Amino acid sequence: MLTIFNIYSDLYFLIGLLLLIFLIVPYAILVFVVIWVYKDAKKKGLNAVVWVLIVWIIPFFIGIILYMNNRTRSDSDN
Repeated sequence: MLTIFNIYSDLYFLIGLLLLIFLIVPYAILVFVVIWVYKDAKKKGLNAVVWVLIVWIIPFFIGIILYMNNRTRSDSDN
């Protein structure tokens, strides 16, 4: 028998799953990318704080594309 409790229980599960998929997972990926950019920029002699801010603030991973482009240009300069 379908009750109100079962409907709300399924709805809460769906909301939690969507929250996990669309908010928590991308945020966790962004945190790992920012940590990697910081370590890599320090190793390459670039200004790590500026690159972390660029990667963190510019949306949709455009910042990481900019960093990778600059990183490969700085590698070819050496």
